[in-house]
Amino acid sequence: MVYTLTLNPSLDYVMYPSAYLKKGGTNRSDREELRAGGKGINVSVVLKNLDVPTRALGFIAGATGDEIEGTLRSIGIRTGFIMLPYKNGISRINVKIRTPFDDAAERGYEETELNAAGPLVEDESVDELCEKIEKLTDEDFLVIAGSMPAKAPEDTLERILKAVPEGVKVVVDMTGDRLKKALKYKPFLIKPNLEELCQASGKELKSIEDITKEAEKLHKEGAENVIVSMGADGALLLDKNGEVHKCKAPAGKVLGAFGAGDSMTAGFIKGFLDEHDPGYALKLGVAAGSAAVFEGKLPEYEEIMKVFDEV
Repeated sequence: MVYTLTLNPSLDYVMYPSAYLKKGGTNRSDREELRAGGKGINVSVVLKNLDVPTRALGFIAGATGDEIEGTLRSIGIRTGFIMLPYKNGISRINVKIRTPFDDAAERGYEETELNAAGPLVEDESVDELCEKIEKLTDEDFLVIAGSMPAKAPEDTLERILKAVPEGVKVVVDMTGDRLKKALKYKPFLIKPNLEELCQASGKELKSIEDITKEAEKLHKEGAENVIVSMGADGALLLDKNGEVHKCKAPAGKVLGAFGAGDSMTAGFIKGFLDEHDPGYALKLGVAAGSAAVFEGKLPEYEEIMKVFDEV
């Protein structure tokens, strides 16, 4: 089972105006979408599309929390969320405004986001989540992805990582200090993108050699496998044996970057489960991430495998 942990899930309200927003005036949308959001949730959706058993964990609150859980269950994703007390607020609503470029047929949409802070998470709820995590086995994956709630105990992430039983393969898709904290718990996989790796190193990384050196540092600090996603240039994987794998992204029409990194994570896990071959897993990860970019959404199985044949 692949468990995904989204600590601050959202209900995403996606709006599609036909023109750029007029500041200070009334703007109208041509159509709207309502979907469960958050990086871990995105991973679960793509895993479900790839026929991988998955369960979504995290904190939810209020009517919006009920809607998040109901949306996921309606598409066949099992959940194990912690429902926060009513007094703590509601799960956040994030507004996504997708405005078409002038050449939308070629470049798709530009997305502007307004993300809320989320509800209050107290110690008792963190303990309840940790009790769920303690029941995982060495046959399970745990994907921890996305932002932390703004109003949560400072040590939430470390408490969660300490609760993970030995043998569980932990995937961490977080940035900055939270990623550094996670390294000492020796995660199975981390997945910084090139921009995040540059920020972490404090320098511009222009060559594959420079990128590999920084990945090796993260490997030495505790990460078993390190994927560096490089956008149109594909991705680089430093595996647990220190071997470097590279995979170029196929060419295609870009419609949007929504969920590309999360799709890559799901594709890598699917590939690893199928073949236990990091090179194959990277290829399927790049295919899934590329399919998300070409489709402008979380990709279906057929869309991923079509791209896989071109990688």
